[in-house]
Parts: sequence; C-alpha cells; structure tokens
Amino acid sequence: MNPDISVIIPSYNSGRTIKPCLESLIKQSLKSEIIVVDDGSKDNTKTIVQSFPQIKLLAQTHQGPAKARNLGAKKATGQILVFVDADMEFDQDFLKDLTQPIIVN
Repeated sequence: MNPDISVIIPSYNSGRTIKPCLESLIKQSLKSEIIVVDDGSKDNTKTIVQSFPQIKLLAQTHQGPAKARNLGAKKATGQILVFVDADMEFDQDFLKDLTQPIIVN
C-alpha cells in the first residue's frame, strides 16, 4: 500500500457495480488505501465490500454522496485523496497516471 494515496468511494445501493470497481482498484500498479463509505445502503453493498479484507468500510445513515466523501476524507491516512464513484472501473495504471505529476512535483 502507498500510504500517500487514499481512494474514497461513496456508495449507496451499489451492489450491482461495486465489485468490479473494487477489483480494478486492488489491481492498480500503484497501491493505495481504499475506503468505501456506505451511505445507508439497503442492498448487499456492505456484504460485497466486506469480502475484500484490504478495503476499509465506513458506514453512515443516508446523507448523500457529499457527506460520504467528507467522512472518507476525515478517516483517510493518505496525503493525496482520490474520489471515485462505485460504478467506475479503472485500468491498472489509473492511480499512477493520475498522481505522478503530483508526486514528482
């Protein structure tokens, strides 16, 4: 894990899409802290996230994605915060390509 980067994913009823998202983040060439903030989901989102022991799961009552992002940011340990959505998938160099200009400078 690269302690300098935290990926924060707000999630509400994302059971159909979150698994491929998490799998693509785990396979990144540049490792990071991955945080999912469950925003009061009523589906199987929490169960899916819990099947990935390397991912930090936070939970809150349904307050919307902005509050979920803020909670994730407060709990993150990285110096660089990357916010993504639960229905996104990434190629293996996404984090490296995104953060390299920041890390180099």
